[in-house]
Amino acid sequence: MPRSQFQHGGDIRRLAARAGVSQDELLDFSANINPLGLPVGFRSLIRRRLNEILHYPDPRAAGVIAAVSRRYGIPPEEIIVGNGSTEILYALPRALSRGRAVIPVPSYADYAVASALAGMEVVKVALSEHRGFILEMDELEDHLQGDEIVFIGRPNNPTGLSCAAVAIRAAARRHPDTVFVIDEAFADFVPAMDRLLVRRPPNVIVLCSLTKFHAIPGLRLGFAAGAAAVMEKIGGFILPWTVNALAQAAGETVLDDDDYRRRTLALIEKERRFLSEGLRDRFAFHVYPGEANFLLARIDGRKMDAPGLAAKLLKKGIAIRRCDNFTGLDRRFFRVAVRKRPENEALLAALQDIWTALD
Repeated sequence: MPRSQFQHGGDIRRLAARAGVSQDELLDFSANINPLGLPVGFRSLIRRRLNEILHYPDPRAAGVIAAVSRRYGIPPEEIIVGNGSTEILYALPRALSRGRAVIPVPSYADYAVASALAGMEVVKVALSEHRGFILEMDELEDHLQGDEIVFIGRPNNPTGLSCAAVAIRAAARRHPDTVFVIDEAFADFVPAMDRLLVRRPPNVIVLCSLTKFHAIPGLRLGFAAGAAAVMEKIGGFILPWTVNALAQAAGETVLDDDDYRRRTLALIEKERRFLSEGLRDRFAFHVYPGEANFLLARIDGRKMDAPGLAAKLLKKGIAIRRCDNFTGLDRRFFRVAVRKRPENEALLAALQDIWTALD
């Protein structure tokens, strides 16, 4: 991706340098990573498997595919693994050779970037701020012609909201010539979610990340599930050996850690409520009712805009995600990850200092 197009959260080296602190000292609320950190035993796993870097990794990542198959009940032939779900996202438009990409916005910017790089026409369907950026499938279907790929985040980034699985399944049945790509990168953070990974219509492809929930974004690991023939075709556009041996070792193991999963869901539910209430009650921000491990907030009034707030917080060693480069959002919007209680309290205290100074 051209550097000018890289506008994601989590660029911790640049953010720490701008803040004048070390990477370890920066409180990074700009990237939506599991606040529990590495699963128990992960470091010892990497030490045990370290010698595997002396050899080429399995080009099919068969061990990871087997783990995904066990965890979600998906046939192995319907799974492909990539160097993060982003690698698969960029291969997908080239492999499927569709003319158009239909994308509800605001949403993850790389849906549009990947589609444009594949030579597709990009059609952005604006979600209504007045209706809380909720995706209405009938409005989306008005833009479908049968030659497109539809990209839907579930939960959506940056809003944290999800369109009901039943509505997507019904739309996919009504439009069998349209490919629906459902990005479930954050779905593991939502308890008892009706996943499109299962009971998946044949024209639906689901993207999943294994690095956000398991706090290993530096290893890069994700997968996609869909019809076997389609997965084989997309896999043909992914270069060999892109999933390294240590990432594969992680993927073969982390999906079986049910205790880590339970602790994560309990923490996120509790801290999302705490952080949401603090942002809303203490600062009168409008906080959207997201389901995942992050919150989208809007600053109402004229005290300060989100870029200004982000700059002041960074001087205090805290990074948030300003959202004015998301299509459909402006300088009022910012996003924060849900972290542990002391870190969430530190964010609220820093906000209080900034807000008090403006009075």
